[in-house]
Amino acid sequence: MPRYILVCQECAHKFEVFCSISQKDHKKCPKCNSDKITSVGDRGPGDSKAGLPRTG
Repeated sequence: MPRYILVCQECAHKFEVFCSISQKDHKKCPKCNSDKITSVGDRGPGDSKAGLPRTG
């Protein structure tokens, strides 16, 4: 499963999730619980970036 970089449109919190493409659209912001999330990128399973909090 790929990792997706998501940004909350409500509070601008940037976070990373590890999920299937069908689950990506059902994620909520871990900071404010908003469901207004925008995808800003994706990475393969072995490519991680320090500094982004990961949520599952």
